[in-house]
Amino acid sequence: MLSKQEEYFLTIAEAGSVSRAAQRLYLTQPALSGSLKRLEEEMGAPLFYRDAYPLRLTPAGEVLCRYVREERDREQALRQELARLEREPSGTVRAGFNFWRSSLVLPKVLPAFLAKYPKIRVESVEGSHQELAARLDQGKLDFALLHRPNPYPQFPFTRLRWEQILLAVRRDAPALAALPPALLEGERPHLSWEALGAFRDTPFLLLKKGQNLREQADEIFRSAGFPPVAALTTSNLMTALNLAAEGAGAAFVSDAIFSGGPLSPALRFFTVGDPPARWETGFAFRPGVPASTPTRLLVRAIQDAFP
Repeated sequence: MLSKQEEYFLTIAEAGSVSRAAQRLYLTQPALSGSLKRLEEEMGAPLFYRDAYPLRLTPAGEVLCRYVREERDREQALRQELARLEREPSGTVRAGFNFWRSSLVLPKVLPAFLAKYPKIRVESVEGSHQELAARLDQGKLDFALLHRPNPYPQFPFTRLRWEQILLAVRRDAPALAALPPALLEGERPHLSWEALGAFRDTPFLLLKKGQNLREQADEIFRSAGFPPVAALTTSNLMTALNLAAEGAGAAFVSDAIFSGGPLSPALRFFTVGDPPARWETGFAFRPGVPASTPTRLLVRAIQDAFP
């Protein structure tokens, strides 16, 4: 977008004098002259010949004027295009989510989105990140909500946000009694790799192989230096979390789960690792394929819902 200084400069160029431009802009002449002087200092060159009336552009001024007019025209065209798209967008969006992410995103986004854009149809596909990547590669999805790091550098990626990986465990879990009280202070205490060793004998509720969160958990276990005692493997994160709340074991979760509503008060959550474990969540798109209007609108709605 044009800066105020650029807008003022263009008005002076079109008016032919600072005084006439000041009247058009409802500014005082000294204020407008000061703005022009600061712009010339930033450009490192005079923009007008002061001895001419009406004012004439210097070579530097002509270059800047051409640039500013092109930028203004592009901005106007963009606003017109966005206004046109907002009036009556239609089409289909094929969006991919992993199993637990869809239960957080879709209820929060889709009702308002479909009410606003009744002619847009959303096809939601759930699967592991490998399945979603394969569908994206085959052109069967318009975008997928994935995490990085991942082995898919071919997909253009737009970050949604960073998320921390948390250890979830029942408040009366035996492993917590082995930790110094100072490590348990605060809403989300932190456990170093060494402190995480207190959970060496704790049963873990793990997601199935091939799911991103399971891969992150495996990396955490490697960094902490012990293999997990697996109490259960499931493809449903909320199943693991609910079992943890009942004392069946510990689970690793993304802090995105707090977007889904209240969780069991029986649970405590810890950040883990040195530095704390986290991943990057964002939108992966088909390479070389511009996003359609419905796709852009749905992506924007998700970004607005999960800032």
